[in-house]
Amino acid sequence: MERERVALGDYLRARRNVRQPEEVGLERAPGRRVPGLRRDEVAQLAGISAEYYLRLEQGRGARPSDQVLRALAGVLGLDAESRAYLGRLAAGTPALPVPEDAAVADQIARVLAQWTHTPAYMSDRHRDVVVANPLAAAFGFGGLAAGQNVVINLFNDRMKRTLDQWESMTRAAVATLRRDADPDSPRLKEIIQELSHDEDFVRIWERHDVSGPEDAQISIIVEGLGTLDVEIQNFGVRSLPGYIMTVMAAPPQSLAASVFSRLVERLAAAESGTTRASQPLHPPR
Repeated sequence: MERERVALGDYLRARRNVRQPEEVGLERAPGRRVPGLRRDEVAQLAGISAEYYLRLEQGRGARPSDQVLRALAGVLGLDAESRAYLGRLAAGTPALPVPEDAAVADQIARVLAQWTHTPAYMSDRHRDVVVANPLAAAFGFGGLAAGQNVVINLFNDRMKRTLDQWESMTRAAVATLRRDADPDSPRLKEIIQELSHDEDFVRIWERHDVSGPEDAQISIIVEGLGTLDVEIQNFGVRSLPGYIMTVMAAPPQSLAASVFSRLVERLAAAESGTTRASQPLHPPR
């Protein structure tokens, strides 16, 4: 249980650093150096001793009671999803059980293949794309095709440069990765290692976010074409806990809607053998 206690302490410390004194009714004194709340402030607001709270952050001691967890969650401003994650950390079960069911994935793939006018894909708990319909695979420079990783691709230079809502969208994606992945998973360690050179990833990962606005309206700047406004909706897959179904839509008569329509036509033509679906609508990567 020592590792679990350390994980709990890391989470409390990260969320304390994010929480600002003004958010809990405290004045920010001149010369304040800590990025968020001090340990003694959290302890006082939660109604526990500073020594006890210090032990929690250091990963020492027994599992905190539900009353203490509720108090800490209130002070740290945790939402329902973050509170559930805190409870799993305290219980020593941070990862959600995920049954491997290839039949379910195959069934979803068949369903997505019928969605010919809406890009859609399903990612697993590591945000690896498991299945994607042809329109999703053709959109976004191939970054949403099966085998791609949504989080890794968000940190490439092109996405940072062209996605207006890059910070908020990336924080949300990283939050779902931390929330859903098994912390001991070799695949999670691979992703962290691959992105460890990126200062933005390190900064966002160290926030320990596990929740965020998963649904979004984003604007993608495409050189030589314009700005594509796209609506994104994410849905949990009940038969595969931790998996997410992502559906993209374009406002009627928008540039994005026109791009989607042109992609649909190109895919249909490619299927009939009259043209190549791989021809880009906008400049190559």
